Amino acid sequence: MTTTTVSAPGKVLFAGGYLVLESPNIGYVVAADKRFYTEVKNDDNKQSSSGVNTVVVDSPQFHSSWTYEVQTKPDEEHVVSVVPSSENSSVNPFVEKTLRVMSAYILQTGNASSLGSLVVKIQADNDFYSVIPHLNGKARTTENVDALPRFLKCPLDETTGKAVVNKTGLGSSAALTTSLVGALYEHFVTVPKEEAERKMEIHNLAQICHCYAQGKVGSGFDVSSAMNGSHLYKRFPKCVLPDLLQELAGGDGVKTSTGSLLDVVVKKTWSEDMAKPLPVPKGLQVLLADVCGGSESPSMARKVLAWKSSQQSEGSSAIPHWDDLKEINVKVAEIMQKLASETIDTTSSSVLSKHPASEWKSLPKSSDNDAATELLIELYDTFLKARGHLRAMGEAAGVPIEPPEQTKLCDETMKVPGVITALVPGAGGYDAVACLYIDSAETKTAIGELWANWNENKQMICPLSVQATHQGISKEA
Repeated sequence: MTTTTVSAPGKVLFAGGYLVLESPNIGYVVAADKRFYTEVKNDDNKQSSSGVNTVVVDSPQFHSSWTYEVQTKPDEEHVVSVVPSSENSSVNPFVEKTLRVMSAYILQTGNASSLGSLVVKIQADNDFYSVIPHLNGKARTTENVDALPRFLKCPLDETTGKAVVNKTGLGSSAALTTSLVGALYEHFVTVPKEEAERKMEIHNLAQICHCYAQGKVGSGFDVSSAMNGSHLYKRFPKCVLPDLLQELAGGDGVKTSTGSLLDVVVKKTWSEDMAKPLPVPKGLQVLLADVCGGSESPSMARKVLAWKSSQQSEGSSAIPHWDDLKEINVKVAEIMQKLASETIDTTSSSVLSKHPASEWKSLPKSSDNDAATELLIELYDTFLKARGHLRAMGEAAGVPIEPPEQTKLCDETMKVPGVITALVPGAGGYDAVACLYIDSAETKTAIGELWANWNENKQMICPLSVQATHQGISKEA
């Protein structure tokens, strides 16, 4: 029995919140070392009837299993439908709509005349969801979080019996969709292709499936990070997907004929400069806080864009905060690129990690590593400016991009020696805080202790075991 497993990472958007929705604005997205894993294998014990195959998708962490029939209509051989079983206890649009798109694509490639019956298993590293319930009263420390078993199940609500899902803002839907697309693609598309072509097709399919499931075309940076790892991102042209998504929404069936709109869009280069690799520079590291709460990014984004439109309609040539952030985000990217080519030596790291970043300018100069130190000071200042403009833009738009509770937590975190910035990543809100710091055990421990003992505004904070990685999608051995 052939088994294929593909994993895709979560993400943290350090720069580019909201602006990344519009090209050519850039975002800096860091891939997390926590991943979704999708395993696909043929079910040789289940015989397929003519034109109908069964796909069973198990998600142990959600206490869920979904069964679908993949039907190729005999009188419409170029249309494939995916029909959920009436016995499914819930609906997962990301799984269901990914199966619809991928079934059509796999059949149109000619690699398989039939999918056969499949068993799919989807699992995620713990940090995509709150780990606090699993600590069972133990101290909320990085050590205790690291010691938890992998692939923990979400707790069940005592009243409804349903899984309680508290996300941490790592981009679970994008990582799930990308890993599922990648696993199905690698399992069935066996014709020889250049690696770049395979990655492009998987990326395009994952973006299509994610937008189809969400019912809208987002910025795409989360799927791009799941594919490409840490990088500078410019969104793909908005005109690429609407016609295809309209066709997909028009019925349950998807055309499988070569030359179909799906085939054309998948095999097309959407943008030449969408993703430019940029790992977190050596000597720096990332830590993420699980903050009990949650925010609804789509509605927040709509309000911010509506505010931006209102500013433009007033005839002003400059949009307050938005235009400032354009320049600031470019500056963040430039500094990170320069740091990637510098060496942050152990002496400088040791000195900087013993002082809050607000004091770095007043430290004695060291000719050995002045360039890297000056860049780190500049990065600290630049992120401070970004936070200020995002906070002000949120207040102007009536959106809690950096609400007061998060401001206080970020400000206190930035007082920890060695911390470069602490901010609310991505669209902001209440569900996470991200921290970029000098990679030292002392700094990581100090951040973790601050968060674990935080008791302001009835917030419960827990350091996660997330770290930065350069790696995107991966076919597991």
